[in-house]
Amino acid sequence: MLGKHSPEDINLKQKIEPSSGPNGSQAADLGQKGAALLIFLLCAVSALEGADQAMLPSVSYALQLDLDLSLTDITKMNLVQALAQCGSAPIWGVLSDRQIMRRKDLLVLGCILQGAITVILAGVDELAFMILLRALNGAMLASLRPVAAGIIADVTPEAGRGKVYGWIQLALNLGLCSGGLIGAPLSTKNILGVQGWRVAFVGIGSISILVGVMVMLAMTEPPHQQSGCERASKTKGGGGVLKQEASRLMSYLQMPTFCFLVIQGCFGCIPWNALAYQTLFFQVRGLSDEQAASLAAIGAISAAFGSLIGGIVGDKAAGKSRLHGRAVIAQISVVAGIPIAYFVFMMSPPESATYVWYFFLVMSLGLTATWCATGVNWPIISEIVDPQGRASIMAWLTALEGSVAAVGGNAAVGILAQNVFGYNLKDVDPSKPREVDLDATRALGKALMLTSFVPWIICLGFYTMLHWSYPRDMRRIEKQKAEDTPRTPAKDSQCGDCSPERPRLSLAAAQAEVPAN
Repeated sequence: MLGKHSPEDINLKQKIEPSSGPNGSQAADLGQKGAALLIFLLCAVSALEGADQAMLPSVSYALQLDLDLSLTDITKMNLVQALAQCGSAPIWGVLSDRQIMRRKDLLVLGCILQGAITVILAGVDELAFMILLRALNGAMLASLRPVAAGIIADVTPEAGRGKVYGWIQLALNLGLCSGGLIGAPLSTKNILGVQGWRVAFVGIGSISILVGVMVMLAMTEPPHQQSGCERASKTKGGGGVLKQEASRLMSYLQMPTFCFLVIQGCFGCIPWNALAYQTLFFQVRGLSDEQAASLAAIGAISAAFGSLIGGIVGDKAAGKSRLHGRAVIAQISVVAGIPIAYFVFMMSPPESATYVWYFFLVMSLGLTATWCATGVNWPIISEIVDPQGRASIMAWLTALEGSVAAVGGNAAVGILAQNVFGYNLKDVDPSKPREVDLDATRALGKALMLTSFVPWIICLGFYTMLHWSYPRDMRRIEKQKAEDTPRTPAKDSQCGDCSPERPRLSLAAAQAEVPAN
């Protein structure tokens, strides 16, 4: 039952050749303009998610000064939001895959409610209420990524899927850039008698609501790949749905490739969650709010183009070596990121060129260490999972990876920096010119380096094991394809469309044949 595919979907794939542009497969059914609009709206949704992720870290310095919050308090807000997002993601995935709600409606609901919560957050001073709102915010954000990823996998062929995921990740990183550019410079200023960080929250929340309205008015619901048995399963009770979803997840966990990607993802997300504190790191290093925000923006822009490069080189590498190309790209990307992170957080820059030093290092990190998601993880997962369960699987991945990353990234940085390495901003006077706080810089730098180096080393090990597992799993799927033969649909009492024994071929079998290496 792993990676199976209905004959109807195979016929569709055979009729529609992969497109040279970002759209192909079922996107052809939408027309070129409709497909382009769909990808644009999904990019807008992804950018929104990135902007929200950047907002709280970018205003954390101001929150510590204005509301007398500690770094641990801010860490709690980040942690609660991340855990709520992880816990809610599978629910959104089931709603999408079971077609309980249209995917378009799920995106609209998530965008508008998330925006409203962010606007409300701007008027709150109490830590407990802020934590509650961040939890609700995370639950709404959880609807965006798995639903969008499932749509992309449905409307693009495997040969060009990495490139499209690259565009989506580029949009997310541009959102991160925008959130940092809006949040950090505004956060410590007073705008018409209102603290700047409150204005920033209102701005991002309003944009979120606007994106939701755009999706509601302009998006066309794309075709949803589904077999007759899937339609029948929608009518089962909640217990049956939960049982089926658990069974589906356990079946994928029997694949070494899937397990390796999940485990490395749990560790691989830790550094990027931790790096959300780099704006604060640059601020305590003595850089101005504008300089710190611009460095965060450079990092996000570089990561955006790095993700797009990763999707392209991943597709190229897979074309050269179907079974080993993407794993090689992952190894190169991880190895490139480790020394750069060391120079950023552990080495003292030249006093006369501090900003230039960080500029080139941050840009290099973004361009090289960001290839894995778009060039490796998402394309491989989309290839080996059942089309009818893509949103659910992406949601489970979000939950598994995000929960570990929330604890090992956001929470670990705050705890290590403040409780282990001695970080403290209580004595900072915001009315005085910004000076270098060497103790805070060292403490935060050590915490950031520790939460980057160790997880990336573990990721490198699991990506290396893909050279063994991915060929093995693909040979098994192709062998299953050879043993299974399509049969004429026959009515039965369970489904009314197909027999319970009717085989569904793997998604990999639907793609053009590529010689094994």
